[in-house]
Amino acid sequence: MQDELDHELERIDKLPKLGLLWVEYSAYALGVNIAPRKRSSKYCRLTRILVLIVNLSIIYSLVAFIMENYMISFETYVEAVLLTFQLSVGVVKMFHFQNKVESCSQLVFSTETGEVLKSLGLFQLDLPRKKELLSSVSLILLNNWMIIDRQVMFFFKIVCMPVLYYCVRPYFQYIFDCYIKDKDTCEMTLTYPAIVPYLQLGNYEFPSYVIRFFLLQSGPLWCFFAVFGFNSLFVVLTRYESGLIKVLRFLVQNSTSDILVPKDQRVKYLQCCVRLFARISSHHNQIENLFKYIILVQCSVSSILICMLLYKISTVLEVGWVWMGMIMVYFVTIALEITLYNVSAQKVESQSELLFHDWYNCSWYNESREFKFMIKMMLLFSRRTFVLSVGGFTSLSHKFLVQVFRLSANFFLLLRNMNNK
Repeated sequence: MQDELDHELERIDKLPKLGLLWVEYSAYALGVNIAPRKRSSKYCRLTRILVLIVNLSIIYSLVAFIMENYMISFETYVEAVLLTFQLSVGVVKMFHFQNKVESCSQLVFSTETGEVLKSLGLFQLDLPRKKELLSSVSLILLNNWMIIDRQVMFFFKIVCMPVLYYCVRPYFQYIFDCYIKDKDTCEMTLTYPAIVPYLQLGNYEFPSYVIRFFLLQSGPLWCFFAVFGFNSLFVVLTRYESGLIKVLRFLVQNSTSDILVPKDQRVKYLQCCVRLFARISSHHNQIENLFKYIILVQCSVSSILICMLLYKISTVLEVGWVWMGMIMVYFVTIALEITLYNVSAQKVESQSELLFHDWYNCSWYNESREFKFMIKMMLLFSRRTFVLSVGGFTSLSHKFLVQVFRLSANFFLLLRNMNNK
C-alpha cells in the first residue's frame, strides 16, 4: 500500500518541468535518449550517425582554414580554433553519454519521479501530524524544482545568444553589403571562417555553395545542443540531489520533536532517515560515475577557450563594439558553463556539511541507546561530505573555479607575450 509521500511524488512527477524537458530534447537532438519512458529510441542511432558526419565535416573545414592561415597570424584563425574545440567536445560528450545512456536515463527517471524518496516507510509510522510533515517535504521539493527550472532556463537564454549571432550574421552582413554600402556586386558570406572542400565539375560545384553554407549554419546548433543539454543535465541532477539532502536535513532536525514524532516512534523514524541517507549516497555515486571524467575534459577545454577568448578580446578592442559584444557574449557563455559545474557541486557539498551538524545537533543525548548508536554511526558516515571529483584529481568547488580562471589568465599572458615576440 502506498503511503502519502508516494502519492505526493506522483503528483509532482506530473507537473511540468520546463528545464528538464529542454534538457531531454537537446540530448535527443544528438541521438541520446535520456528519457526512454517518454519517447522512442528507434531513430537515435541514425541521428547519431548523421550528427557525427556533419560535425566531422565542419571540424575538417575549420581545421583546413586554420592550416591555410597558420603562418599569417593567430588573430586570423582564433575564432576557427574556438569553434573546433567546441564542436570536438560536443562529439566527445555525445559518445560519452551514449555509452552510459542506461545510467543516465536511470538517473533522470529517479530524479523526475522521486524514486529515492519512494517506499521510505516514513509515513507508515504512527505520527500525529503527518499532513504538516508531508506539506513541508513537498514544499522543499517544489521549491527545488522551481530553482532548477530558473537556472536551466537562464543558461538556455545565455547559450542562445552566440548561436543566434552566428546564425543571423551572414544575413545581416549581406543586407549591409548590398543595400547600405551600395556595392555593385555582393554575395552571401559563410557563417564563420572555414574552408569546405568541394569538387568543380564544369560550371557546377559539388556540394553546392548553398549546401556548404547551411552545413556551416548547423554548426552553432550542434554546439548549442551539446553545451546546453549535457551541462544542464548536470545542474538538474546535482540541484535535485541538494534538494534531497535538504529534505533529509529537515527530517533529522525534527527527529526529536515532541510535536511531530512521538518518543516511541523515534527509533523507527530515524531508521527511515538512515535509509534515505543510504539512497542519497547511492544516487550521488551514480552522478559521480557519470560525470567524473567528462568534467575533466570540460574543465580542460574551458580553460583553453577562456584563454583564447581573453586573447581575442585584447585584439578586437580597436576593431569595434560589435565584434567586442559578440566575443563578450561568447566569453560569458563559456565562463557560465564552467561556473555552473562548480556552483552546483558546491551546493551539494555545502548541504552535506550542514547535514553532519544536523545529525549532531538533534537532542540525541536524551534518547534511547539504539537511537544514540544510529546517530554515532551517521556522524561517522557524514564526516565524508558529498563531493564531485574532476577525473579523480580534485573536486568541483568555488576554490577550483577560481583556479581555472587563474590558469586561463596565466595562459593568456603567455600567449600574448609569445605573439608579441
